[in-house]
Amino acid sequence: MSGSKVNLYNITMTSADTEYEQEIPGGARRLEFQCQGAFAIRYAFVTGKVATPTAPYKTLKANGIEMIDGLFLSGIILYLASSEAAQVVELEVWR
Repeated sequence: MSGSKVNLYNITMTSADTEYEQEIPGGARRLEFQCQGAFAIRYAFVTGKVATPTAPYKTLKANGIEMIDGLFLSGIILYLASSEAAQVVELEVWR
């Protein structure tokens, strides 16, 4: 993505089955994220879905990378959780 800006985030999820959030900067065109450890994570774009899994949410399998492209986001928050404590999600946001 020529001329793009990239923001990197490390979201520390200290406790298991607890919702953590990361605001996505306006104008985001692509998101890419993964768990640093070899564990699954749950994510949603609505609060209250990932800590105690409640549909709709999506599971990113252990060792997986999620890439969402072709976006133009504004005012979006990514909500994350894991069944394993002390996990870090690496998030790359292209604008």
